[in-house]
Amino acid sequence: MKPESTLQNILNFTRIEHTAFSLPLIFTGAWLGAGNRFPSMVVMLLIVVAAVGARIFGMAMNRVFDRRIDRLNPRTAGRELPAGKMTLNLALAVAFAGLLLYLVACGLLGGWCLTLSPIPLVPLLGYSLLKRFTPFCHFGIGFCLALAPLGAYVAASGHPHFSGAVILFSGFVFCWLSGADIIYALMDVESDRQNHIHSLPARLGADGAIRVAAGVHLMAWGILVALVQTVGGGAMAWVLLATAAVFFGLMYVPTIPIPKRFFPISTFAGIAGALAPMVA
Repeated sequence: MKPESTLQNILNFTRIEHTAFSLPLIFTGAWLGAGNRFPSMVVMLLIVVAAVGARIFGMAMNRVFDRRIDRLNPRTAGRELPAGKMTLNLALAVAFAGLLLYLVACGLLGGWCLTLSPIPLVPLLGYSLLKRFTPFCHFGIGFCLALAPLGAYVAASGHPHFSGAVILFSGFVFCWLSGADIIYALMDVESDRQNHIHSLPARLGADGAIRVAAGVHLMAWGILVALVQTVGGGAMAWVLLATAAVFFGLMYVPTIPIPKRFFPISTFAGIAGALAPMVA
C-alpha cells in the first residue's frame, strides 16, 4: 500500500474533519474556565491536542468495535476496516497514537487534568457498544462530547469546581449532539432492524425518532437561552441564539439529505451555540 494511500485511509478512518464538532466546544469551556477570557496559548494548544487525541482514540475504537456490524450495512461496508483498506493492527495503532497524544497533553497540563484524565476514556471506549443493548445509544456519544467543555474548563481554571454556566453549556452539548445522532441514524433503519442493532429510528420508526430528536433539540436550545441569560448576554448573543435556531430547524427539512443535516448543518448549530456565551 502506498504511503499516501495509507495516510488518506487514516484520515478517512478518523474523520478528522469532524473535529469541527469539538473545537468550538472546548474553546467555550476554556473561555468560561479562565473567567471569560482565553487562557495562555500554551494551555490552549495543550487543550486542543488533548481533545484531538481523545477524539482519534474514541473514533478509532468505535470503528474497531463496529467492523463486523459495518460489513453488514451497505452504507458502511466501504469503510476502511470492513473493506480491507486498513488492517486491524493499523487501526489499533491509530487508536493507541490518539490515546498517547491525549495522555501526554493531560500530563503536560498536570494537576487535576492528569488526575481526571482516565474518566473520559471509559465513555469513549464504551459508547459504540451501546447500540448492541439499548435504543438510547445516541445519548452515549452526546455524553462523550459533553465532557469536552468540562475538561477544557478544568484545564483553564486548574480545578473541577464547575460553574453553573459551564454545566449549562455541557447540557447544551449533550442534547445537541444526541439529537443530531438520532437524525443520522435515520439512514440505517432497515439495516439496523435486519441486524438487530438498537437505535431510536429502528425502534420507533422515522417519524417517532424525529419527534424525539426535535424534543431533544428544543431542550438544547432552551438550555442555551438559559446560559445566555446566566452570563448576561447582549444583542450579539441573541443573534447567535437565533442563528442556532435556524440551523436546528434546517436539520428537519426533509428535502435536505440526512448526511448534510448531520454535517455540516448540525455543526453550524453547535458552533453558533458555542459562540453565544463568549460574546455575552
